[in-house]
Parts: sequence; structure tokens; C-alpha cells
Amino acid sequence: MGGDGRRIPPLRAGRRPAGLALLGWLGDGRAPRLCQVTGAAGAGKSHLLAWLAEAGTGVDAVLPAAEATVQSAAWLLGRRLDLLVRTPEELFTALTEDDRPLVICVPELGRAADPAALVAELLDPLLRLERIRLVVEGAPETVGAFTAVDGPAVLDLDLPQWTDPDRFAAWCAGAGADPAGYPSPGAALGHPAEPAAQSLDELARLLPAQPDGSVDPLAAAPRLLTGLWRAAAREGGAGRLLVDARLLTHADPVAVSAALSRESGRLPELWQAAAPALVAEPDPGVRAAVLRTRLIGLDEAAAARLAEVDAPWHCAWAMWPNSAFGWPGPVSSLALGAGPYTGQLLLADPGGTVRTVDAASGRPLARFPAPGPKPLRGLTVTAGGSVVLLDSWGELAVVPSSAEADSRPGEALAALRAGVGSDPSAVAAVAALPGALPALGDESGRLHWRAPDGEVLTEGPHLGPVTALAATWQGALPALVSGGFDGSVQLWRPGGGALAEVLDRRGRVVSAVAAAGGADGPTVAAAWSDGLVRLYRPGAQPLDLRLGAPVWALAVTDGLLVLGTSDGIAAVRAR
Repeated sequence: MGGDGRRIPPLRAGRRPAGLALLGWLGDGRAPRLCQVTGAAGAGKSHLLAWLAEAGTGVDAVLPAAEATVQSAAWLLGRRLDLLVRTPEELFTALTEDDRPLVICVPELGRAADPAALVAELLDPLLRLERIRLVVEGAPETVGAFTAVDGPAVLDLDLPQWTDPDRFAAWCAGAGADPAGYPSPGAALGHPAEPAAQSLDELARLLPAQPDGSVDPLAAAPRLLTGLWRAAAREGGAGRLLVDARLLTHADPVAVSAALSRESGRLPELWQAAAPALVAEPDPGVRAAVLRTRLIGLDEAAAARLAEVDAPWHCAWAMWPNSAFGWPGPVSSLALGAGPYTGQLLLADPGGTVRTVDAASGRPLARFPAPGPKPLRGLTVTAGGSVVLLDSWGELAVVPSSAEADSRPGEALAALRAGVGSDPSAVAAVAALPGALPALGDESGRLHWRAPDGEVLTEGPHLGPVTALAATWQGALPALVSGGFDGSVQLWRPGGGALAEVLDRRGRVVSAVAAAGGADGPTVAAAWSDGLVRLYRPGAQPLDLRLGAPVWALAVTDGLLVLGTSDGIAAVRAR
């Protein structure tokens, strides 16, 4: 049985001694932190590492190295470890701050885009972190480039000691193989050498065409498209494949990344910006939706091609630096407008400058006269249009609307703040409840709501600080959705007499939440620090999406999910 109670799958071709050796290496804390699995072609190296990963015996992540560049390998490993990283340096920083001991399995190192560079620039530096162990498949000359570990463990599958002869013979009898090939399964099966790779020109002639003579990527087999990008990576000439963005999204994204790493221009740059969300995404429709989101306002022709691809969600509008709307950059906080700001979104950048945009189209409107500017943790808008700002030091400020000026919302909020023992860390208002004060989340993990009769209700659903807060309604009651440092997303109905309900829990900090009321229950969105955004709709399965950038703020309005990211802002609509 594996460490998690699962049954370890059988290891064929008499390789039980090799499997036991690998399990022994995993379980021996004194063993070298690098294990090399080597042998001739057909020796079963990839099969052995696939078995090890499937066995669930302590491997934390599998990094498929075939065709990977240093950059795409960092993206892939980040996804496998639930880390959002866009450069190898970000990966090293994240793992330096992470105290988990990790075992990483790296199959097919010899088939990487540049094996020596992958070792020197990514894998060997990872091994310098004492908590990391690697088991890699590769020839001695490749694995020999490691310097962080002296005397790695070596499992050479060409040596007969790692193959049980009787079990090998029995396997040969069942598989119709030649036992004279011992100890190599490939030799016993008589596998022919791999055929010579076809050139880019040869593969291009196989592409299906539309009636007008142009290429029809949607009718092409993904294997053919992947072969095109592999050929482009070998030969150069990937620019020829940029005429239709669908050629990128219907091929293996690792192969595409390898070819585009040698290209310059707008489309390769935008692919790289989205690539952390693309490299491990199996659905070509989702890949098309992600890339199209990055192209809107920057390459409209390519975005229009990608709009033809069926996907579970699509981008309604987006604003990136240098795009058609000229958006300045990151969005650290956002709020849905009310009162005089109805139909608008208020967006704050990391410096605290607040702007308004039309919620339906993203069209920029005006700059909001916020005090400061100073960095904001959050902002919200009350039912009457007063804007509440929470800065990075936990101080609250209110810019009252003319409709609420007489009620002095700033003084009422200050009184609520005075009754909160810990520093506020999140703020949210229910736009559907006129006169209601915003709710507060604090550093101790508690939520605070002031009832109409003046009583302050408090609930402590989180272990650690509240990192995100949204407010909406459910029936006649307010509903607060909170996210925490503990990775949980919780729903609390103040005054409903029930404890907070856990909607989800992951092993990463919640970076943003949003909620919108409805007759069937609230629609809720949550984002975590690894870039995952999850949308929960009544009567529907949760929808997961990633844009390849940290998501710092969310809003739900009129069927749109608005994502404020470290690069800009996008509004998407689920199918």
C-alpha cells in the first residue's frame, strides 16, 4: 500500500527490484537528494518513473521535461505545486519561503529543449534548497551536470540486478516478447527506432484547408499541430505559424512555448504573459479563452479568431497596459458602484489612485477624488453611494455621497471600528440595504456586522487574518462571504442564528472574494494566491479559470465576473 493507503500498482517486466530500490531511496532520509534513473533506450526508465508517481508514495510533483524550456518548466512546476510563478526567479523565491519538504520527479530530462540549460538554470539551483529531492530520468552526461549534490544515487536499468529474471521471462511469455532481450523490455519487444522527424514544410502540407485556401486549425488533429510547433522549435520559423492564433491554442502548449521562446513580437509576448495558465491546461477551448483575454485591445484580429473557439467562458472586455483604452496597469482593489455610481466599477491601483469605469464595457470614465493617494487594502460602496476606503495600515476613510452626507457615515463607521478589537483587514457593504454600515473583517479572523438595532454581531470563522470580504443579500438577510489566510472561503448570514458555512478550502491564501445575491442563492467567486479563480453559481458546477497573473480583486455584476490582476483587468462571462 502507498503512504496514503492506496494500493501500489504492479510493476511489470520484472522491474520489482528497481521499484523497491526507488521506494527505498524515497524512504531513506540519509540518501543523496538526487537519484538518477538511467539506461539505454527501451530500458523502461519512463515507465518506472510513471509507476513511481502513480504509486502515490511520496512524490509531490511530476515535471515532464520533454520539450520544456527553463521558462516553461518553471511554469509547469509552479502549477504542480500550486504556486503562481512567471519566472524561474519567482519559483526560487516562492520555494525559499515555503517550508514543505518536496520530492520532484523529472521524467525525460534528455528530451528537454536544452537539457544542460534546464539543469544549470532550474534543477540544480532547486537542489540547493535542502528540503528538495529530485529523481530524474536522463543519461549520465546530462545528469552529470548537477553540482548541488555530491555522489547522486544511480539506478542503471541496464544492469541485470534491477530486473528479476523469472518475472521478466513470465512477462515475455505473456507479451509475446523475446526473453533474450533481458534485462531491457524494449529490446525484448523489438521496438523499432523512432522514425525521422518530419520537417516544418512537410507537416504544413498536411494541414487541412478551408474553401478559401486558408488553414483550418479546428479541423487539424492536435498531434499534427503539436508536430508543427516541435518542428518550428528545431528549425526556427515559428513566425509562419502566427498567422492564425488558433494554431497556438490547439497544440501542446509546452511545444508552442519552446518554439515561441525564439520569437519576438506582440503575439509571442502575450503568449508568454498568459503561459503560466496555459502550459498545464488540457482543454484547447480554455486555452483559447485565456489567450484571447490577453489579446483584447492589443491584437484584435487574433482575438477575433479565438472568439470562434467554443469555450466554457469568454472575455467580455479587458484593459491592459498599452491596450485600446490605455489602462495604466495593475488593479489591487475594486468595488461595484451604487447610488451615483450605479453601473460603474471603482478600481484602485497599488498606489491608491481610484478610477471609475463602465461595468458593462470597461470604458474609462473618471478619476475618483480619493484622499491620499495611499496604498489600499480594499474599498467598497454603500447603497447610497458613499465610498469606504481601507488603507494598508488598517485605517478607514469615508467619502460620503450627497445622499448620505447628513447621516455622517464616517462617524458611524468609526464607532463600529472602535468596537473591533483587532485591526481591520477587509471591508464590504451590501448595496441592497440602504442605511446599513459596511461589514469589517479583522486580523484575528473575525467578521463584524452592525445590525439595524445597533447591536454588533461578530463571528470568528477563520484561523488567521481575514484577507478578503464581500457582502450581498440572501432573502431578507445580509450575507457575508469571507476569505482567509487559512485558505478557506466561508459564508455567514448575520442574524440568521447559524455559524459560518465553509464553501471551499484550499492550501493557499484567499486573495479576493465577490458575491451577488439572487433568488436561488448567492453567486460567489473566490481567488487564491496561486492564481486560481473559482466561480460558484446556484444549480451549476463550479467554474475554474486562470489568467496567468495574480488576481487581487473580484466583482460579480450582471452575469460578469470582473478580475483585477497584477497586469490589468478583465471581465468574463460563463457559458
